[in-house]
Amino acid sequence: PDSFEIVANSQTTLGDVLQYDPGVAKRGFGPGAARPIIRGFDGDRVLIMQDGVRTGALDAGSGDHSVPIDPNGLDRIEIVRGPATLLYGSNAVGGVVNAITPHESYRETFATGTRGQYSVDAGSADTQLGTNLNLQHAWKNAVIWAGGGHRRTDDYNTPLGVVENSATELTAGRAGLGYFGDRFFASGGFTMDDGRYGIPFAGDFHHHDHGEDHDDDHDDDHDDDHADHDEDEHELLIDLDSMRRVARFDIGMRNLENALIDSVKVVTNIVDYRHNELEAEEGLESIATTFTNRSYNLRADVSQNRAGRLNGRFGFESKMREFRNTGIEALAPATDQATAGVFVYEELDFGKSQLQFGGRVESNNYSIRGEHPNHEDHDDHDDHDDHDDHDDHDDHDDHDDHEIEPTEPRDREFLGGSASIGFRRELTAGTVAVANVTRSHRAPALEELYNFGAHIGNLTYEVGNSGLNPESTVGLDVSLRHLSSGVRGDINVYRYDIENFVFFDVQDEIKSGLPVANFMQGDGLFTGVDGKISVELGPRVWLKAGVGLVNAKLSSTGESLPRIPPLRGQLSLDVPIGGLTVTPEVIVAAQQTNTFRDETATDGYSVFNLRASYVRPTVHMAHIFSAMAYNLTNELYRHHTSVIKDFVPQIGRGVRVSYSVRFF
Repeated sequence: PDSFEIVANSQTTLGDVLQYDPGVAKRGFGPGAARPIIRGFDGDRVLIMQDGVRTGALDAGSGDHSVPIDPNGLDRIEIVRGPATLLYGSNAVGGVVNAITPHESYRETFATGTRGQYSVDAGSADTQLGTNLNLQHAWKNAVIWAGGGHRRTDDYNTPLGVVENSATELTAGRAGLGYFGDRFFASGGFTMDDGRYGIPFAGDFHHHDHGEDHDDDHDDDHDDDHADHDEDEHELLIDLDSMRRVARFDIGMRNLENALIDSVKVVTNIVDYRHNELEAEEGLESIATTFTNRSYNLRADVSQNRAGRLNGRFGFESKMREFRNTGIEALAPATDQATAGVFVYEELDFGKSQLQFGGRVESNNYSIRGEHPNHEDHDDHDDHDDHDDHDDHDDHDDHDDHEIEPTEPRDREFLGGSASIGFRRELTAGTVAVANVTRSHRAPALEELYNFGAHIGNLTYEVGNSGLNPESTVGLDVSLRHLSSGVRGDINVYRYDIENFVFFDVQDEIKSGLPVANFMQGDGLFTGVDGKISVELGPRVWLKAGVGLVNAKLSSTGESLPRIPPLRGQLSLDVPIGGLTVTPEVIVAAQQTNTFRDETATDGYSVFNLRASYVRPTVHMAHIFSAMAYNLTNELYRHHTSVIKDFVPQIGRGVRVSYSVRFF
């Protein structure tokens, strides 16, 4: 999405902005923790970046962790899939989401003078209120920029009532300066993000963990829903309070008169991230768990000058990471991670045909720097009250006192290579066919290797495995793309065969009120199709449609994998009325019955929205007014990818309005 689309659909998180793009869904543990899922891939298999560099946050490892980026302050959001993901990391088999800020975009189109954007938005079903400002001033070869914003939402409303403790708040700011000459350029900037959001129902599971009564009985039809209930049932509330500080330095050369190299860019990025998981009970608030993640990133990109038919880029990337966690839900030992990789991506141009090939070699080293936080007291929670009064757990009573031993944390070293080859052929003046084959390598994530204990964020008692092997994926993508004056779109078919796929092996056993889940490995298979098409029915009247379907399972057993989005389609119509564009839209999802173990199936749904936007341009300004009425029929629906779909549905009927002005 570009900045116009982002402003017209003001949302709180990246996951919310992208959730209805074909092939994209969102994972969530309430509104504050929404994160994109691409082609069924989640967590460490989808890489989130900001201005081409990793965010340094911990959103990949837990369903209740957020991406600390306000999408309303962005210029655009790019989704990268296929062979080009090798440029960014081996843990991006699903894809890369790159959030581009205005000052990064300005750097590509440097112009003197002052330009910027201001926006404000509000919404009804969650009492949304937000504002953002971005400014840049350039004179001669120097530029200075600043930006930031604040947004908040209250507990959101559903057809069943208000979801308690689902409010969010995020404050962001950035500033920097730079020099951009004809050849030499350098810049430095600082970014800060402070956020806080509620984690609905997390307190219920903490009560479980502390041995207090908790009624876990709800049927498959969700008739006994928990969206609106008494204060007594929510004595303990869990919030997540986050802080991220980023210092970034860019330096490089461009327009080089060199036979091989056109430009060189080196980025140094230092990220200090911390979040506290807060417990509030009877008016008293305390820090239950603290996570810190400090990372040092260095990336060098070299763009080549065209040499005959050959063009491309290559580079180097390294990361040093210091991970620490303390408190009740500290699951992994203090760990340092060192990553280094070299990459290359080339293209041979034969006119109507292009051959693309690339490769990446990457090492990942994990070094344990402390004792496992649950090493000595991993069975402290065994002595909780009997579950005789909890009918749902009667079958597990014989297993609940079973002692579970963590695997011994140990240092690990991984070295692997990834490679891709692709072919692009122009079939007609506006139609191209693309086929790519990729073999990629992914080292296990820190959480997969070392986590041990009750993890509310994934609703499991996790048992990591420090002996995991790296994943190896063979992916095939075939696409047909068309662009002409009246029709544009694409259709993509894909297949990913994954050897040593890491997954939660959920056991028929309850520990601390949560199902035990071992990190295990098997062969996985992801197949699917996604695409979109836009057809001009008349002057400025566009009919748009999109579809996404993915099937993901364990090849060895045929079992479906958990939280895989169902078949989903989208249909909208842009109708111009003077300077106003009105867009009715319907989003339809099928039921999802391909479930993993005891996972709950999800019913299908249809959601109707109505958008309207008005653009008023002047000589040096553009005013954009937008309004959206969402879920017009107040449909009761649930995303299958939500961690807490069994407890709470998605947002009900509401209205969202926004105003944005750009000046230049």
